[in-house]
Amino acid sequence: MKKIIFVIIAAVAIAGSGCNNHEAEIAAAKRSSDSLAAIINTRDQSINEFLADFNQIETNLDSIAHKQDAINVNVENQGEMKSTTKERINQNIAAINELMEANRKKIAELNRKLKGNNGQIAELKKMIETLNGQLAEKDKELADLNDKLNNLNTQVAQLQTNIDTLNQVSAAKSKTIEDQTTALHTAYYVVGKSKDLQTKQVITRTGGLLGIGKTPMLASNIDNSKFTKIDYAQVSTIPIDSKAAKMVTSHPADSYTLNKTKDKVVSIQITNPEKFWSASKYLVVVKD
Repeated sequence: MKKIIFVIIAAVAIAGSGCNNHEAEIAAAKRSSDSLAAIINTRDQSINEFLADFNQIETNLDSIAHKQDAINVNVENQGEMKSTTKERINQNIAAINELMEANRKKIAELNRKLKGNNGQIAELKKMIETLNGQLAEKDKELADLNDKLNNLNTQVAQLQTNIDTLNQVSAAKSKTIEDQTTALHTAYYVVGKSKDLQTKQVITRTGGLLGIGKTPMLASNIDNSKFTKIDYAQVSTIPIDSKAAKMVTSHPADSYTLNKTKDKVVSIQITNPEKFWSASKYLVVVKD
Protein backbone atom coordinates (compact mmCIF):
# COMPACT_ATOMS: atom_id res chain seq x y z
CA MET A 1 0.00 0.00 0.00
CA LYS A 2 2.81 2.35 0.82
CA LYS A 3 4.42 1.62 -2.53
CA ILE A 4 1.23 2.48 -4.40
CA ILE A 5 0.90 5.81 -2.59
CA PHE A 6 4.55 6.66 -3.37
CA VAL A 7 4.05 5.94 -7.08
CA ILE A 8 0.96 8.14 -7.18
CA ILE A 9 2.78 11.01 -5.43
CA ALA A 10 5.75 10.67 -7.83
CA ALA A 11 3.44 10.73 -10.85
CA VAL A 12 1.68 13.84 -9.62
CA ALA A 13 5.06 15.53 -9.02
CA ILE A 14 6.25 14.69 -12.54
CA ALA A 15 2.99 15.96 -14.04
CA GLY A 16 3.29 19.18 -12.07
CA SER A 17 6.86 19.68 -13.25
CA GLY A 18 5.83 19.18 -16.88
CA CYS A 19 3.08 21.77 -16.56
CA ASN A 20 5.49 24.35 -15.13
CA ASN A 21 7.91 23.85 -18.03
CA HIS A 22 5.12 24.39 -20.59
CA GLU A 23 4.05 27.64 -18.95
CA ALA A 24 7.66 28.88 -18.99
CA GLU A 25 7.91 28.13 -22.69
CA ILE A 26 4.70 30.03 -23.37
CA ALA A 27 5.97 33.04 -21.36
CA ALA A 28 9.29 33.01 -23.26
CA ALA A 29 7.45 32.82 -26.59
CA LYS A 30 5.25 35.77 -25.60
CA ARG A 31 8.30 37.83 -24.66
CA SER A 32 9.90 37.04 -28.00
CA SER A 33 6.68 37.94 -29.78
CA ASP A 34 6.41 41.27 -27.92
CA SER A 35 10.05 42.06 -28.67
CA LEU A 36 9.56 41.25 -32.36
CA ALA A 37 6.40 43.38 -32.48
CA ALA A 38 8.29 46.28 -30.93
CA ILE A 39 11.06 45.90 -33.51
CA ILE A 40 8.49 45.78 -36.33
CA ASN A 41 6.69 48.85 -34.94
CA THR A 42 9.97 50.75 -34.71
CA ARG A 43 10.87 49.74 -38.24
CA ASP A 44 7.43 50.74 -39.57
CA GLN A 45 7.66 54.08 -37.76
CA SER A 46 11.12 54.71 -39.28
CA ILE A 47 9.87 53.83 -42.74
CA ASN A 48 6.86 56.12 -42.33
CA GLU A 49 9.17 58.95 -41.26
CA PHE A 50 11.42 58.27 -44.24
CA LEU A 51 8.46 58.34 -46.63
CA ALA A 52 7.08 61.55 -45.10
CA ASP A 53 10.46 63.23 -45.61
CA PHE A 54 10.66 61.90 -49.17
CA ASN A 55 7.21 63.30 -49.96
CA GLN A 56 8.12 66.69 -48.48
CA ILE A 57 11.32 66.86 -50.55
CA GLU A 58 9.40 65.94 -53.71
CA THR A 59 6.81 68.62 -52.91
CA ASN A 60 9.58 71.17 -52.41
CA LEU A 61 11.17 70.24 -55.75
CA ASP A 62 7.80 70.69 -57.49
CA SER A 63 7.40 74.13 -55.89
CA ILE A 64 10.93 75.06 -56.98
CA ALA A 65 10.15 74.00 -60.56
CA HIS A 66 7.00 76.18 -60.62
CA LYS A 67 8.91 79.18 -59.30
CA GLN A 68 11.67 78.61 -61.86
CA ASP A 69 9.04 78.65 -64.62
CA ALA A 70 7.61 81.91 -63.27
CA ILE A 71 11.07 83.50 -63.27
CA ASN A 72 11.79 82.29 -66.82
CA VAL A 73 8.51 83.76 -68.06
CA ASN A 74 9.40 87.16 -66.56
CA VAL A 75 12.94 86.99 -67.95
CA GLU A 76 11.70 86.20 -71.45
CA ASN A 77 9.32 89.20 -71.30
CA GLN A 78 12.17 91.69 -70.88
CA GLY A 79 10.05 94.54 -72.16
CA GLU A 80 7.87 94.20 -69.07
CA MET A 81 10.71 94.40 -66.50
CA LYS A 82 9.00 96.90 -64.25
CA SER A 83 9.74 97.31 -60.56
CA THR A 84 6.84 94.99 -59.65
CA THR A 85 8.23 92.28 -61.98
CA LYS A 86 11.70 92.56 -60.43
CA GLU A 87 10.13 92.31 -56.99
CA ARG A 88 8.27 89.12 -57.96
CA ILE A 89 11.51 87.60 -59.33
CA ASN A 90 13.35 88.45 -56.11
CA GLN A 91 10.54 86.92 -54.03
CA ASN A 92 10.63 83.70 -56.10
CA ILE A 93 14.43 83.50 -55.79
CA ALA A 94 14.19 83.91 -52.00
CA ALA A 95 11.51 81.17 -51.84
CA ILE A 96 13.64 78.83 -53.98
CA ASN A 97 16.64 79.35 -51.71
CA GLU A 98 14.53 78.53 -48.65
CA LEU A 99 13.12 75.37 -50.25
CA MET A 100 16.58 74.20 -51.39
CA GLU A 101 17.96 74.71 -47.88
CA ALA A 102 15.03 72.77 -46.41
CA ASN A 103 15.72 69.91 -48.85
CA ARG A 104 19.40 69.78 -47.90
CA LYS A 105 18.51 69.59 -44.20
CA LYS A 106 15.96 66.82 -44.74
CA ILE A 107 18.39 64.76 -46.86
CA ALA A 108 21.06 65.17 -44.18
CA GLU A 109 18.52 63.99 -41.59
CA LEU A 110 17.61 60.99 -43.77
CA ASN A 111 21.28 60.03 -44.05
CA ARG A 112 21.62 60.29 -40.27
CA LYS A 113 18.59 58.06 -39.73
CA LEU A 114 19.84 55.57 -42.30
CA LYS A 115 23.21 55.30 -40.54
CA GLY A 116 21.33 54.80 -37.27
CA ASN A 117 19.72 51.74 -38.86
CA ASN A 118 23.17 50.50 -39.93
CA GLY A 119 22.23 51.05 -43.55
CA GLN A 120 20.07 47.93 -43.49
CA ILE A 121 17.26 49.41 -45.64
CA ALA A 122 18.87 49.21 -49.09
CA GLU A 123 15.86 50.59 -50.97
CA LEU A 124 15.74 53.67 -48.76
CA LYS A 125 19.45 54.24 -49.33
CA LYS A 126 18.87 54.08 -53.08
CA MET A 127 16.03 56.61 -52.79
CA ILE A 128 18.26 59.00 -50.85
CA GLU A 129 20.92 58.73 -53.56
CA THR A 130 18.27 59.55 -56.15
CA LEU A 131 17.17 62.61 -54.16
CA ASN A 132 20.79 63.75 -53.87
CA GLY A 133 21.08 63.48 -57.64
CA GLN A 134 17.89 65.52 -58.13
CA LEU A 135 19.14 68.16 -55.71
CA ALA A 136 22.49 68.40 -57.56
CA GLU A 137 20.65 68.78 -60.88
CA LYS A 138 18.43 71.47 -59.39
CA ASP A 139 21.52 73.30 -58.12
CA LYS A 140 22.88 73.32 -61.68
CA GLU A 141 19.57 74.61 -63.08
CA LEU A 142 19.47 77.37 -60.48
CA ALA A 143 23.09 78.31 -61.25
CA ASP A 144 22.19 78.61 -64.95
CA LEU A 145 19.13 80.68 -64.04
CA ASN A 146 21.27 82.93 -61.87
CA ASP A 147 23.69 83.47 -64.78
CA LYS A 148 20.75 84.34 -66.99
CA LEU A 149 19.45 86.85 -64.44
CA ASN A 150 22.90 88.40 -64.04
CA ASN A 151 23.17 88.73 -67.82
CA LEU A 152 19.69 90.24 -67.92
CA ASN A 153 20.65 92.75 -65.23
CA THR A 154 23.66 93.75 -67.36
CA GLN A 155 21.43 94.15 -70.39
CA VAL A 156 18.89 96.16 -68.39
CA ALA A 157 21.69 98.40 -67.06
CA GLN A 158 23.03 98.89 -70.60
CA LEU A 159 19.51 99.58 -71.84
CA GLN A 160 19.04 102.12 -69.07
CA THR A 161 22.33 103.78 -70.05
CA ASN A 162 21.19 103.94 -73.66
CA ILE A 163 17.85 105.40 -72.61
CA ASP A 164 19.59 108.00 -70.43
CA THR A 165 21.84 108.92 -73.35
CA LEU A 166 18.87 109.18 -75.69
CA ASN A 167 17.03 111.30 -73.13
CA GLN A 168 20.01 113.62 -72.87
CA VAL A 169 20.25 113.91 -76.65
CA SER A 170 16.51 114.42 -76.89
CA ALA A 171 16.62 117.07 -74.15
CA ALA A 172 19.47 118.85 -75.94
CA LYS A 173 17.56 118.75 -79.23
CA SER A 174 14.41 119.97 -77.52
CA LYS A 175 16.38 122.83 -75.95
CA THR A 176 17.88 123.70 -79.33
CA ILE A 177 14.46 123.65 -80.98
CA GLU A 178 13.03 125.68 -78.12
CA ASP A 179 15.83 128.24 -78.42
CA GLN A 180 15.41 128.42 -82.18
CA THR A 181 11.65 128.77 -81.85
CA THR A 182 12.09 131.46 -79.23
CA ALA A 183 14.54 133.28 -81.50
CA LEU A 184 12.11 133.07 -84.41
CA HIS A 185 9.30 134.42 -82.25
CA THR A 186 11.35 137.17 -80.64
CA ALA A 187 10.24 140.69 -81.45
CA TYR A 188 10.90 144.17 -80.03
CA TYR A 189 8.66 147.18 -79.62
CA VAL A 190 8.88 150.68 -78.24
CA VAL A 191 6.23 153.36 -77.86
CA GLY A 192 7.15 156.98 -77.13
CA LYS A 193 7.16 160.58 -78.23
CA SER A 194 9.22 161.46 -81.24
CA LYS A 195 11.71 163.60 -79.35
CA ASP A 196 12.30 160.91 -76.73
CA LEU A 197 12.79 158.23 -79.38
CA GLN A 198 15.29 160.42 -81.21
CA THR A 199 17.17 161.05 -77.99
CA LYS A 200 17.38 157.31 -77.41
CA GLN A 201 18.57 156.97 -81.04
CA VAL A 202 15.73 154.63 -81.81
CA ILE A 203 14.59 156.76 -84.78
CA THR A 204 16.08 159.35 -87.06
CA ARG A 205 14.33 161.95 -89.17
CA THR A 206 15.22 162.20 -92.83
CA GLY A 207 14.01 163.95 -95.94
CA GLY A 208 11.95 167.15 -96.01
CA LEU A 209 13.11 170.63 -96.88
CA LEU A 210 14.82 172.96 -94.45
CA GLY A 211 13.87 170.71 -91.59
CA ILE A 212 10.23 170.63 -92.59
CA GLY A 213 8.37 167.47 -93.51
CA LYS A 214 11.04 165.06 -92.32
CA THR A 215 9.95 161.44 -91.98
CA PRO A 216 10.85 159.43 -88.86
CA MET A 217 12.69 156.17 -89.61
CA LEU A 218 14.11 153.32 -87.59
CA ALA A 219 17.73 154.04 -86.75
CA SER A 220 20.33 151.95 -88.55
CA ASN A 221 22.27 151.15 -85.37
CA ILE A 222 19.62 149.46 -83.27
CA ASP A 223 20.14 149.06 -79.53
CA ASN A 224 17.81 146.29 -78.33
CA SER A 225 18.07 147.49 -74.74
CA LYS A 226 15.92 150.50 -75.74
CA PHE A 227 13.05 148.15 -76.70
CA THR A 228 10.68 145.83 -74.90
CA LYS A 229 11.46 142.24 -75.88
CA ILE A 230 8.51 139.87 -76.40
CA ASP A 231 7.59 136.43 -77.72
CA TYR A 232 5.09 137.45 -80.37
CA ALA A 233 3.43 134.02 -80.22
CA GLN A 234 2.45 134.91 -76.65
CA VAL A 235 1.89 138.70 -76.88
CA SER A 236 -0.79 140.04 -79.19
CA THR A 237 -1.60 143.41 -77.58
CA ILE A 238 0.73 146.44 -77.58
CA PRO A 239 -0.41 149.20 -75.16
CA ILE A 240 -0.41 152.75 -76.61
CA ASP A 241 -2.64 154.99 -74.45
CA SER A 242 -2.29 158.15 -76.56
CA LYS A 243 -4.52 160.59 -78.43
CA ALA A 244 -2.76 159.70 -81.65
CA ALA A 245 -0.21 157.12 -82.72
CA LYS A 246 1.83 156.45 -85.85
CA MET A 247 3.85 153.37 -86.74
CA VAL A 248 7.37 154.18 -87.88
CA THR A 249 8.06 150.55 -88.89
CA SER A 250 6.19 148.76 -91.66
CA HIS A 251 3.51 146.17 -90.84
CA PRO A 252 0.70 144.88 -93.10
CA ALA A 253 -2.49 146.80 -92.44
CA ASP A 254 -4.62 143.62 -92.48
CA SER A 255 -2.57 142.00 -89.70
CA TYR A 256 -3.69 144.30 -86.86
CA THR A 257 -6.40 146.66 -85.62
CA LEU A 258 -6.32 149.71 -83.37
CA ASN A 259 -8.32 149.55 -80.18
CA LYS A 260 -9.72 153.06 -79.75
CA THR A 261 -12.02 154.99 -77.52
CA LYS A 262 -13.61 158.30 -78.39
CA ASP A 263 -10.53 160.38 -77.67
CA LYS A 264 -7.48 158.05 -77.75
CA VAL A 265 -5.79 154.96 -79.09
CA VAL A 266 -5.74 152.38 -76.31
CA SER A 267 -3.65 149.64 -77.95
CA ILE A 268 -2.63 147.79 -81.07
CA GLN A 269 -4.31 144.41 -81.41
CA ILE A 270 -2.25 142.05 -83.55
CA THR A 271 -4.62 139.67 -85.34
CA ASN A 272 -2.08 137.82 -87.49
CA PRO A 273 1.27 137.67 -85.64
CA GLU A 274 3.23 135.85 -88.36
CA LYS A 275 2.17 138.35 -91.01
CA PHE A 276 2.49 141.37 -88.71
CA TRP A 277 6.12 140.62 -87.83
CA SER A 278 7.11 139.25 -91.26
CA ALA A 279 8.39 142.59 -92.59
CA SER A 280 10.21 143.64 -89.41
CA LYS A 281 10.82 142.21 -85.94
CA TYR A 282 10.82 145.78 -84.61
CA LEU A 283 7.76 147.91 -83.90
CA VAL A 284 8.24 151.59 -83.28
CA VAL A 285 5.19 153.70 -82.46
CA VAL A 286 5.37 157.49 -82.18
CA LYS A 287 2.63 158.91 -80.03
CA ASP A 288 1.54 162.43 -79.18
